[in-house]
Amino acid sequence: MSFWKRVRLYILGIGIGSLMVLFLFGDRGCGGWLPGNRVKTSIMESLFETSEYTDCKLTCNEFTKEEIQDIIIKGTVLFKESNTKSDPREYKLEHEETSLTFAVPNDSELPVYILDVFENECASCDTLSKKRNRTVKLNFKKTK
Repeated sequence: MSFWKRVRLYILGIGIGSLMVLFLFGDRGCGGWLPGNRVKTSIMESLFETSEYTDCKLTCNEFTKEEIQDIIIKGTVLFKESNTKSDPREYKLEHEETSLTFAVPNDSELPVYILDVFENECASCDTLSKKRNRTVKLNFKKTK
């Protein structure tokens, strides 16, 4: 068998294999196993708790529920600015020049919460309770 005939058979095999992969897996993609996507998935699948203090700080810094969801879904995890060795792990997520730092406990049963790392200081928030006592439901929709 000549060299060029082998090359043609190899290309034909790659083509048939690629078509089979597209047919079997469709548009599922394979990015879900990347570290950044795993962090975002763990945030989305956990309970989310907040406090009066955190709510006040979010309002003072002009964050809406939709912006928080966008940061989680569309944002990128800044691993160099995150603390992944502590418990809870602290992940900084950024999207369109805005960022939030999330605390993700090692125990998946414990809730995720936002850490007090905001740009603007709000004196009116200092008197509020920092006890996380409210569970918040964020609606995460699949993006294409």
